[in-house]
Amino acid sequence: MTHGSWIRRRLARSLRVRIGVMLLALIALPAVFAELIAADAPWLASGPSGTVLFPTVVQAEAYAKLSPEQIAAKHADDFTLWPLVHHGPASIATQGANAPISSRHPLGTDSSGRDVLARLVYGARSALGSTLVALLVSLLLGGFLGAAAGYARGFWDELLSRPVELIQTFPTVVVVAIVAAVDQKGSAWALILAVAAVRWAEVARLVRAEVVQVCAEDFVMAARALGCSHSRILRTHILPHAARPVLVSLMFGVASVVLLEVAVAFLGFGLQDSWGVLIAEGLVPGAPAWGAMWAGLMLALTVGSAYLIADAVGETIDARVATASG
Repeated sequence: MTHGSWIRRRLARSLRVRIGVMLLALIALPAVFAELIAADAPWLASGPSGTVLFPTVVQAEAYAKLSPEQIAAKHADDFTLWPLVHHGPASIATQGANAPISSRHPLGTDSSGRDVLARLVYGARSALGSTLVALLVSLLLGGFLGAAAGYARGFWDELLSRPVELIQTFPTVVVVAIVAAVDQKGSAWALILAVAAVRWAEVARLVRAEVVQVCAEDFVMAARALGCSHSRILRTHILPHAARPVLVSLMFGVASVVLLEVAVAFLGFGLQDSWGVLIAEGLVPGAPAWGAMWAGLMLALTVGSAYLIADAVGETIDARVATASG
């Protein structure tokens, strides 16, 4: 049995992985299909002018300046399929502020009259979407630079070490807050690039250390003696082993970056469709607290499930290494 298949089979039987994946799926799937849960317009409209799927996405300019009431009147004579909540995260409900739980608003409305469930679902999209993209960018950049420095050593190793040491001296939340403050529009890309600019250093450090260790192993020496190219040695013999700490770091990174995104939004520098904004609004004296409670629960489930998966992955990989060395 290969190294990868042994780890996959062990993880598939892990109760912690199953619970973590189930919880993440319960949060991620509504975020992916947010328009089916909460939107200002029907997700399917069929009438004399034709059939349109997700009209607010396909015909975004035509719907941008319409209120929910105007959109409903526009499709009054059409066959429509509406989402569970007939309001987007920024729309003001006709029931007004602090409306109680009802069929139209399953979690009520906030102090501004916006639907809490819609804000939670789109907040999950902001948190998980920006997190995954930021981690992917940091993985590609840090993995490439770390592998190159660990394999080539010498000048390239020294060239990488100084920026890594410099970047890791800056608190991540400060860097992200500064970039978010400079970008007045609250763009998701500003947050993504800020997180990636800091986290790539950790990935590069982990990959570099693992590559240096693996390069001293006998199977790498044998591959070099047989005349294998550098690219084949890296791709076949070194990088699969270097992936061990990176996988664990990425899973812990999901939790830390989600917390970071919420913290920056809580401070007023992040995205408006964020759990952090909901939590901050719930702490205002006199404001209803249920929006903040639901956002805090979603945040706790996301971070907890990521930690469960990361802990199981790290334990499984360590067990495989111990078995192989024994």
